[in-house]
Amino acid sequence: MRMIAVLSRNVVGNTRHYMGMPPILTGGIDYRQDLGPARFLVIEEKPDGIFLYRYGSGGEFAGDTWHQSMDDAKHQVAFEYGDSVGDWREVPLEISDVIAYGVHLAKS
Repeated sequence: MRMIAVLSRNVVGNTRHYMGMPPILTGGIDYRQDLGPARFLVIEEKPDGIFLYRYGSGGEFAGDTWHQSMDDAKHQVAFEYGDSVGDWREVPLEISDVIAYGVHLAKS
């Protein structure tokens, strides 16, 4: 199952997502790359858990987290984005490129 929701424009979440090792593991120097703000979210159920993916307005990757259940992932979304989250909808099975689909929805 794949679920998608679009965020309100110009929303700043309660957390930031980075790519790279934390400064505590790199001698105190922060080499991480800030992944930027999310514009839409995808929750995907896989054999090894539930994954919450964040994407920017152009489909750029903006972070991901692993969760034990759909409810846990949605609680994380509520913590990060509060009332800025639009309605969750199931991604139709015929959609193979969920990122392009999300970009399209975010522009609507």
